[in-house]
Amino acid sequence: MRVAKQRLQMAMARPSAVNPDTDDALAITEVRAYSRQSAASGRTYTVLKLRTKSGLSGFGECGSLAEPELKSLSSALVGRPASAFEVLNGAVPEGARAAVNMAALDILGKATKAPVYRVLGGPTRNKARGLIRLKGTSDEELQGEVRKQLETGFRAFLLPVPKPAARNQGSAFVRAAEARWKAVRSADASVDFVLEAADQLTPGDAATLATELERMHPLWFDEPCKVSNLNAIRKIAAESVMPLGFGREITEAGTYQDLLRNGLVDVLRPDLLTHGITGIRRLAAMSETYYVAVAPQHDGGEISTAAALHLAASIPNFFILQTPGAGRAVIKDGFFELPKGDGLGVEVNETELERSRIA
Repeated sequence: MRVAKQRLQMAMARPSAVNPDTDDALAITEVRAYSRQSAASGRTYTVLKLRTKSGLSGFGECGSLAEPELKSLSSALVGRPASAFEVLNGAVPEGARAAVNMAALDILGKATKAPVYRVLGGPTRNKARGLIRLKGTSDEELQGEVRKQLETGFRAFLLPVPKPAARNQGSAFVRAAEARWKAVRSADASVDFVLEAADQLTPGDAATLATELERMHPLWFDEPCKVSNLNAIRKIAAESVMPLGFGREITEAGTYQDLLRNGLVDVLRPDLLTHGITGIRRLAAMSETYYVAVAPQHDGGEISTAAALHLAASIPNFFILQTPGAGRAVIKDGFFELPKGDGLGVEVNETELERSRIA
């Protein structure tokens, strides 16, 4: 008994050993960057590739990076272990953090021969609901887009409200939005819609529209106005039972916290290319204490879609995922299958990718 106790005390006194299989072998030796453009959304984004001493490579995506940010990446990352993905956030430029986070987790999953969602303690589900924005400006174009995306496998859609001609449109604008809703809904009465305003409305118009269309039971009202005045958002929340979604342009966690503390948001909408996988996991943990769901979105490529599905499978309060398209991800009856394979589970055509290398 005494010997066992002495051994335990000695073990506790020793510093923890460095595991060469996970630290030295996963040291980053090379960083490459590629400029890409989403065929679905038209957004330009950056793909990062991290390569380690053991030969493993990981991929991630973020928004466009300026030349100074690209130049600083190698000096910030080379020599550091990919397994320290949280520590790397503080070492790289803010705009690159999402891509570094995805790529490091991709490497760690490949090193442990497990999907990223298992590395993060999942899965919390075996599939993830999908959402896509409808393209078009007329009711007829939007109806055709619904039918097209139904064939793809989506069954939930972001429906843009008519673009306001000026501020404080009044009843005519509300009638036009209601007519659009009914026209597009007629394409298939069984699907779900999210009402999207893209923060273009005044609080008054948003409140009136929410009150009139709440009986249509949209999943939520997305970005009805800018997140610049909490009292303005409070007006919308107080006059309607329509769920509100915010966050597509928010970069600071404190802004999310203000919305949550004041009970002004029902669905959090963080951008994966801004916050990365673990950044949104922290926001999800914060929102869970307020019983608020998380519906992440991105306008990147297939790497981001795979990363978002791993994220969805690792948080309990995930609601739905907005992507610019399905790509090679499998979606059926409105739900994405989780990626298969180690890491992010994405097969990257590196020969094709090299044509767009920028660093």
